[in-house]
Amino acid sequence: MKKWTVELKVGSAILVALAILAYMTFSVGGIPFLNEKGYLVSVIFDSAGGLEKKAPVRVSGVKVGQVEGVTLVETGARVTLRINTGIRLKAGGYAIVRSSGFLGDRFVEIVPGKGPAFLAGGAMLPARERAPDVENIMNRFGDVASDIQAITTALKEILGDGKAKSSINAILDNTRSLTGQIDTFVKQNRNGLTHSVANLESFTRMLNREGRVVVDEGHLLVQGLNRILGRVERGEGTLGKLVADEEAYRKLNDTLGDLDHAIKGVEGLLQTVTAGKGTIGKLFTDETAYENFNTALEGLSSAVGQIKRFQTFVGFESEYQHRTGEQKGYFDIRIQPRTDKYYLLGLVNDPRGRITETTTVTTTNDVPTTVTELETRRTMKLSAQFGRRVDNLGLRIGLFENSAGLGADYTFFDDRVRVSLDAWDFNSDDPLAKRAHLKLSTAYTLLRHIQVEAGYDQILNRPLDTLFVGLGIRFEDEDLKYLLGGLSGLAR
Repeated sequence: MKKWTVELKVGSAILVALAILAYMTFSVGGIPFLNEKGYLVSVIFDSAGGLEKKAPVRVSGVKVGQVEGVTLVETGARVTLRINTGIRLKAGGYAIVRSSGFLGDRFVEIVPGKGPAFLAGGAMLPARERAPDVENIMNRFGDVASDIQAITTALKEILGDGKAKSSINAILDNTRSLTGQIDTFVKQNRNGLTHSVANLESFTRMLNREGRVVVDEGHLLVQGLNRILGRVERGEGTLGKLVADEEAYRKLNDTLGDLDHAIKGVEGLLQTVTAGKGTIGKLFTDETAYENFNTALEGLSSAVGQIKRFQTFVGFESEYQHRTGEQKGYFDIRIQPRTDKYYLLGLVNDPRGRITETTTVTTTNDVPTTVTELETRRTMKLSAQFGRRVDNLGLRIGLFENSAGLGADYTFFDDRVRVSLDAWDFNSDDPLAKRAHLKLSTAYTLLRHIQVEAGYDQILNRPLDTLFVGLGIRFEDEDLKYLLGGLSGLAR
């Protein structure tokens, strides 16, 4: 009979835990208990990365539906949206994938149109693409750094070769000589070009006087040349202005002079770089500067790699205290740069967060009576801890619910089971807590992300000691990991 009673209690506890788990799953995940209502619209995005089923659909920050499904089509990702019953959206708008809050969760934002018509079921919304992810930006920056390193290496090899320097100088000399020849040719043959045109016209008249027969093609050619020469004589077109317009000739001459000046400037710059002067010159000729630049690029690549190796875990838990019937809430972020070291930041919603003691003295029949009342208020408390782990044993120290403290964790069964002992608040202001706050808990992880917990709180303070059970969700968030990695890089 006794064994049957124990089994009944264990079974009842499991059923209660499953009921609480189902309630929290439906509440947190936004899963409805009844059949879903509303109407469906579709959007085709080039990329729906990070967008999951059941993600919220918002209009002006207000949730109006959820993502029904994400499927692959030829032109991208087709996202089906279920809009709640009673929500009417103006047609002519568009949809975009955005990130919300500190955790970077994806959701679909609908920007309604301004026309008189409304969206109907089965409508197709146009899409606008979101900005690139932090991870893509970091990868592109790494590619740019690699390209810069390759370019500097190639330039150093070219400028370090004596034959390459001679070739560059020869090219500059030839270019300067060519511009000088063009300038001289234009000045010396300006009158000769005019005489040549006149002689060609005289030659054509002579052919006509002697009565020679010209084939049709030759006749057309001569007519074309006559038209061209006429335009040149009248100063029309580029060549005509060059011959007849002094201003055009002056501009051409000035342009050639500017080109020669620019070539001399490039030659002087290359000579400065080759001599090792200036920042770029030192980079190409000074081995130390080159090595420092190369080391900086390697350090940047290493920093990007360290950010990618960061692990960040986010979780929240609700704890039911048996003595008072109150619920205590926890939200924490665990940043783990290595497997044996981590940082824990958390917020605790404590029902006994603030204690106010009121003493009242009343006199009845000349007999004084003192009455002391305690008022408790729910407040938020902060936890900030540093932890180290050796094998299965972990030790923590830091701030525990606004008070200095320390804790120890022991895990087994591949970290699915954890036993923890925490002690803090060694000098409490609570009149009912004369001793330190001591808490013993045991947690079991289900389905990788669900955590069931039970234990004994306020062990040393009999007026407050209580059994408790808890249920929580814990997961790793990639977007939060890269965001924290970028902020830590800016802080350094």
